[in-house]
Amino acid sequence: MLRGLLSGVFWGAILVGGVLAATSLLSPLPATVTPQTNTDAPKTTTDTPQDTGAVETKSQADTAVEEVTAGDAPATDGSDAPPLSNTASAPKPETGTETAALAAPVATATDGAVAMNEETPVLPNPQAETPAAPVPDSELSISTNPPQPAAPNVAETEAFPTPSATDEGIEVATSEATDTVENLVTEAAPIEEAEDITPNAEAAEELAEDSASESLLKPATDLNETFEQRTSSRLPTVGSDDGADMDAMASRPVEANAEPFENAEEKPVMAIVLIDTGEQSFDMEALESFPYPLSIAVSTLDPNVAEKSADYRARGFEVLAMMNMPIDASASDVEQALQAHMSVSDVFVGVMEGLDDGLQGSKEISDQVTVALLDSGHGLLMFANGLNTAQKLAAKEGVPSATVFRDFDDKGQSAVVMRRFLDGAAFKSGQEQSVVMVGRLRDEAISALLLWALQDRAGTVAMAPVSAAFDTIN
Repeated sequence: MLRGLLSGVFWGAILVGGVLAATSLLSPLPATVTPQTNTDAPKTTTDTPQDTGAVETKSQADTAVEEVTAGDAPATDGSDAPPLSNTASAPKPETGTETAALAAPVATATDGAVAMNEETPVLPNPQAETPAAPVPDSELSISTNPPQPAAPNVAETEAFPTPSATDEGIEVATSEATDTVENLVTEAAPIEEAEDITPNAEAAEELAEDSASESLLKPATDLNETFEQRTSSRLPTVGSDDGADMDAMASRPVEANAEPFENAEEKPVMAIVLIDTGEQSFDMEALESFPYPLSIAVSTLDPNVAEKSADYRARGFEVLAMMNMPIDASASDVEQALQAHMSVSDVFVGVMEGLDDGLQGSKEISDQVTVALLDSGHGLLMFANGLNTAQKLAAKEGVPSATVFRDFDDKGQSAVVMRRFLDGAAFKSGQEQSVVMVGRLRDEAISALLLWALQDRAGTVAMAPVSAAFDTIN
């Protein structure tokens, strides 16, 4: 309520102020105010009545203006005019008068030097030494400090100077002193040289005797002479007389259990390895009628590994023994395990790394596998691992080996995806000249391989068994 009251008072005051301001502006000035007049203005003396403000009948503009005739200009007083300059011509100079002679300078009594005021001359330092007069060259030719001996008198007819008596005395004394020293050395006991007893003394003496007896310029022997050299017995020597090495090489499993292969067009090699896991069913007849060679990998832990391996080999497939080695296995364990795994069948062309621990758990395992396969003559197929050091070391030691480029069936891929992987492998083989692909032995993989064989990409490579990929790499 108080707020409404204050608001009404405020707006009422504003309204009253506005009304008062408007009234003050509209009301006339009071009558008591007299207008201000200029009292200093001059008063007119004429009796002309003031203008009443009425409009005249005739305008002042119509009144004729009296013409003022132009009269003579009033004469000006000469005192106000500016002074005029003298316009008279200058007098003509006279040319017949003699030119005044120039005054000769007053001759001075001196000889032309500039006269200087007399001042006290600067005397030299009394302590300074007076420079000595130059000495003739004849006196400076020979130094007199210290005194030099006089030059000997040389006869004009002698080529060498004749020794004087003084020189002869000096020579006699010198010769006597030399004879005395020689007599003392002769009378003294002779000193024997110490015998060299170092270990190299005898060798040095023998070398000296041989050097003295034989000449360094020894003539060359027969150029056809041969020398014994170390030769390796691992690989056969081409052109050797006996064929023992060739027979040993042919008897190796990597050669004896391999399928024949020819690459007449020298195309890049591509090998397909299918793993028999025993879990998938497949059509054996479709596999047997495949248009290009395949390789089969069988686990050595399969109860029917011997029968399966023999059956696959009889149908024309190369067989690989797939195995794993524990990570903590020692070298002796690896050697014994390899012998046990390989003894299940004699149709294996090589060893394939398993899908579990594999053969690259440690360097000790991979090195022992290399040694064992080098002795047995089998090939080696490993999966890619880092820089593939284990496979490269095995190939360096002479083991036929290769690395898997890609597993195109590890996650149950569809046929479209598998064909795409195979296209990539065919392109890769053109760069590395050899590629190995791994899949599973099942109907989907076999169907994808058949469809891919009908494409143009398959014609760019030479489909081969895995042993051909070994030979290409090595």
